[in-house]
Amino acid sequence: MQKLSTTRVRFGALALGLSALLLAVFPLIRPFFPLDPTAPAETLTVASPAVTSAPWIVAHLLCMLAFVMLLYGVLTLYAHLANGHAEPHAFWATVFSFAGIGLILPMLGVETFILPIIGKLYMTGHTDIAPALGMIYLGPALVVFVLGLVLLALGAITLAVAIWRSAVLPRWAGGLLAIGLALWFPPFPRVIRVIDGLLIGLSGVWLARSLRQQT
Repeated sequence: MQKLSTTRVRFGALALGLSALLLAVFPLIRPFFPLDPTAPAETLTVASPAVTSAPWIVAHLLCMLAFVMLLYGVLTLYAHLANGHAEPHAFWATVFSFAGIGLILPMLGVETFILPIIGKLYMTGHTDIAPALGMIYLGPALVVFVLGLVLLALGAITLAVAIWRSAVLPRWAGGLLAIGLALWFPPFPRVIRVIDGLLIGLSGVWLARSLRQQT
């Protein structure tokens, strides 16, 4: 039974570390461009070559994979903290994080699979499809996405509190991860996104390494 438990913790630690690394890689390979949904035609003229490129698709596939693996990482952190007095914070951190990731993934799916189609159609002369961009980024999808970001930030901050109170994992790693995930905001300029990604990568790997060492 102990061997099985150790295997699960190591799997969760691996998932957490890989998730953090992929979130660090995402802004490094993702193409950036000005996005103005109130001017969809002008935006698509600039953005179409980017959203139809391999780096755009690969970056977003990796980002979706990162968030899926983050679910396993958060669940493992909760299991590691569940036997201490920080369990209530760890529980709510898991609830908020799962809800946030679940609401973020649909928009990532749109940017991975739908935007390239819109970009290709626009470049082949179907300029009447441009309003679809505004419908995506000024419609209900944006509300869901922003709510997901808020819940992800709440989950990360609550998790940092749990880690800090439990003192069984590196406190500063939890704090840095909370800052990184709370500031994971796509409209930020590229330099901020890159720094934020590196912060997530460093703190996530730090926590994952500590989890493995404690099994």
